[in-house]
Amino acid sequence: MVMRRLGTLAAVAGIALLAACGGNDSGDDTTAVPGDSGSDGSTEPAVPIVGSRWVLEELQATGATVAGPSDPEAYFEIDENGDVTGSTGCNGFSGSAEVGDSSITFQPLISTRRGCSGDLGQIDNSMLQVLSGEVTVEASGDTLTLTNADGNSLTMVMSDAPSTDL
Repeated sequence: MVMRRLGTLAAVAGIALLAACGGNDSGDDTTAVPGDSGSDGSTEPAVPIVGSRWVLEELQATGATVAGPSDPEAYFEIDENGDVTGSTGCNGFSGSAEVGDSSITFQPLISTRRGCSGDLGQIDNSMLQVLSGEVTVEASGDTLTLTNADGNSLTMVMSDAPSTDL
């Protein structure tokens, strides 16, 4: 019953997002990137959010600031279909998201449930809390800051996916 309600809620939210995003087609093929107005005189345009791997640099939650883990790294990616994959450095997660001009709306993410302690535990809990629902986005160059309604934030930097070569 709960899964049916979540599915219905996700469908309604998706329809509402599509309706909100539609109707503003100016006919050009440009892609808007949050924080990249192109007219602010900056010489470093923001990296596209979709299709990039974003690695946690710093987390600010409930009055604490924690640097992202270096190994394994905490990250997320959103592909062109809106599919989200990532890791908190402790648990893997996946789901979907809608990228807007100055926000990203994350649908409930599914994650593994390995227990984590210390800073890694705080990063795990806080990162999944920030990547939930609508977050505001500030992008500048290769840095992305996501802030939720509670004021908790993730500062991410764009990184190439790790090499699979042996």
